[in-house]
Amino acid sequence: MILISIILALALERLGARSLHWQIDYYLTRYLKAGYDNKTISKLLNKDMGFISYLLLPVLLIAAVYQVSDFIVWQFTINTVLLLICFGCAVPRRKYKGYLNALTRGDKEAATLYALQMGQIRTECEQDGEWFGQTLAWINFRYYCAVMFWFVLLGIPGAVLYASIRSAFDIASEQSQTSPYARHQVRLNALLFILNWLPARLTSFGYLIIGNFSKGTHHFIKYALDFSTSNRKLVTTTALAAEQIEQQYVGCTYEATCMMRLVKRNVLLFLALVAALTLFGLLA
Repeated sequence: MILISIILALALERLGARSLHWQIDYYLTRYLKAGYDNKTISKLLNKDMGFISYLLLPVLLIAAVYQVSDFIVWQFTINTVLLLICFGCAVPRRKYKGYLNALTRGDKEAATLYALQMGQIRTECEQDGEWFGQTLAWINFRYYCAVMFWFVLLGIPGAVLYASIRSAFDIASEQSQTSPYARHQVRLNALLFILNWLPARLTSFGYLIIGNFSKGTHHFIKYALDFSTSNRKLVTTTALAAEQIEQQYVGCTYEATCMMRLVKRNVLLFLALVAALTLFGLLA
């Protein structure tokens, strides 16, 4: 049931679940607003632990609802619907299409703007910048690989927990420093580092298997056990080395399409691993 839920949710998300109602940001934004509008709850939300506890309440509620019945259709439906919401990345997908369209018409400035809006920290021309393909690898990791990892490990409550913290961090990052959300950004970032640590290493190792193993191994060994290195650096550098995109294709549609093929193959590898674990009875 775990494997079928993942495959169905991925298929539905790719086919057309693009409305706001299929994005976890939609629900989390309203949930947090309702908390801050309540005078009693807002006092709790001003503290880091209170804010995190408030985020945990829906997770605990979902876990309780899931256990209401052991009817397989009931559990399968909950898994699929909530996974679909956790996977939802309509905004990055829309901006990615805008990026490709800008490159097609030769508008480099618009393409750069789209890339920055998608989370590219610095362009490849700047110091310590990253290629756009690396940004795509990181987006894929946050919206798909990490969600699937926690779903397999802890069930649908684990997937919702990760997606909620990811979404809360993104919301806090987009707010001004005077916003009540912004004060929790550091704590949320620390939590995400912990939640991303193991999935990032598994995802990066997957890139080695499906890509250029010898080229990517150097980066994987260098960063995998270095706790001072961000998970993003591990995932993006390993992905870039494994795909081996030539310098002349930087900033072209070819770079983006090559990296998209790599991350899709990695998702398929993850599904194959889940299938194998299910076949040998290691997953319920």
